[in-house]
Amino acid sequence: MSLDLFDLSGCVAVVMGGTSGIGRALAIGLAEAGADVIATGRRENLVDEVATSIEKLGRKSLRRAADASDRTAIDAFRDAVLDTFGRTDILINAAGQTFRKPTIDVSEHEWSGLMDVNLTGMLRACQSFYQPLAESGRGRGINIASLTSYL
Repeated sequence: MSLDLFDLSGCVAVVMGGTSGIGRALAIGLAEAGADVIATGRRENLVDEVATSIEKLGRKSLRRAADASDRTAIDAFRDAVLDTFGRTDILINAAGQTFRKPTIDVSEHEWSGLMDVNLTGMLRACQSFYQPLAESGRGRGINIASLTSYL
C-alpha cells in the first residue's frame, strides 16, 4: 500500500490541545506526513517541546501558547499563524480537560470550566479559523472528543 494517500506536504495544520495526549500524537503524525504543524496549548514549555519535535522532522512550526477557553487568545493565535504561514489547511480541536473524581464530587464551577474548554473552546476555534480554512480551498476541521467524557 502506498503512503502517498497520507502525504500532507505543503499543508499547514493547527492542533488546539496539541501539547499532550491525542493532540500531541496527532501533531507529530501530521508533521511525519509532511505538514507544517502549529501545536498549541496553555503551557508554553509544552508548546516549545512539541515545536522542537516537529522541527526535528524537518517541518516548520510556531511557538505560541493559547488557551481554548479564551476567545481573544485564540484569535491572536490565529493571527500569528496567518502572519507566519499565510494560511491554514487543517484545524484539529483536541483541547480538553477532565476530572479524575466521581461526577458527584465535581462542583458547578469546575463543570463550567470543563465545558468552557471542552465544548465552547472547540466552537471558538472553529469560528476563529473558519475563514482561513474556507479560503484555503481544501480546509478541513476535525473535532476530537474523549471516550472518558461520560457521567
